[in-house]
Amino acid sequence: MNLDVYTLMTMSSLAVVLCGVSFILSTSFTRNDAAGRVWSLGFISGIVVAAGYGVEATAPDAWWGLLVGNAAYVVSIGALWCGARRYNRRSRRLWVVAAIALVVVAATALQTPDAGTWAGAPVLWLGLALLCSLGALEFQHGKLRRNLNGRALSSILWIVAVFMLARTVAFLFSGAEGKAFTTYFNSGVAAVITMALIISAAITVSVLRAERGADSAVGDLSEGIMSRSGVLSAQAFSQAAGDHLERADSARLGMALIGADVDRLPEVNIAFGRETGDEAISAFAQALRATVPVMATIGHPSAGRFFVLAAVASETEALTIAERIQIALVDTPLPERQTIRLTASLGVATTFDHGYSLPGLTAAVVESVEQSKSAGGNHIVVGTTD
Repeated sequence: MNLDVYTLMTMSSLAVVLCGVSFILSTSFTRNDAAGRVWSLGFISGIVVAAGYGVEATAPDAWWGLLVGNAAYVVSIGALWCGARRYNRRSRRLWVVAAIALVVVAATALQTPDAGTWAGAPVLWLGLALLCSLGALEFQHGKLRRNLNGRALSSILWIVAVFMLARTVAFLFSGAEGKAFTTYFNSGVAAVITMALIISAAITVSVLRAERGADSAVGDLSEGIMSRSGVLSAQAFSQAAGDHLERADSARLGMALIGADVDRLPEVNIAFGRETGDEAISAFAQALRATVPVMATIGHPSAGRFFVLAAVASETEALTIAERIQIALVDTPLPERQTIRLTASLGVATTFDHGYSLPGLTAAVVESVEQSKSAGGNHIVVGTTD
């Protein structure tokens, strides 16, 4: 069976619409986090691309369809990159996508209608190659670097980036009627590449969003200044910890920030249900309250992550507190699930090594926690200066 170019383009558009509608509805009715909203923007833009190119194909005089389609194409790919940045807890950089889209719109408008379907094409493809490369790099960065789905989508984005760059070169050197372009880089081949990207992206971001939802459990929702787990919420802890560190700096007293992440929380949620995950986080919070020094400040910045700020006389004392937390967790099973015993990845940073800046201490602790998790969890890593 031979599929003509228009059939392949129709199939590609249908894949975009189906994947887009499915993801958008899923985001609307389930978890609506920041990364999910940005990815939804990408799928909405993909649907706009299909509509714009469809209008241009059926009504050649409707040049604006190509203009809208090209701009939306940039936004759809750019949203994958921006959503990945947000997933990694970095700024979205939507202005970069907007700038590239404006350049593509200008190039398309200047060549329309003389260049027909190919108006602004080289600029569009170069912009897509750039955004695909940025997306591929981001999916290999931060939390996504340790995720198999993220690495798989990164590989697809690299392939698309290379294809778009090669397509641009073939178009500029041989033209739209050249043998190399019509054989290897025609609209049919591009439609297949697009389908592969859209389907891979839809699967990957859906899984990533589901994993983040499973990881959240009680989350960092707060009731007043307290989180739902019974300790200080993220904002309240930040304010209290900043004040304690400022006063400790003036008095030249040692302080330690201890970070603790519940190990394998997503697996607990999946295997035993969200209620058990909530129970695990609440039990973890209560174990911290019963174990750390009475005057220590306990915060719950997100999901299964907790921070403890305590006064210490030395790094050894900070390590002792972390060890007490580790032992208490193992010795205290979940009340309703006597077979489940929690473990945690712990990181320690002290003012002796990192100063009295809360952002500096937090960065050191987060890095130590990630090292502990990379080592298999249930470890304590003490952050040291280089």
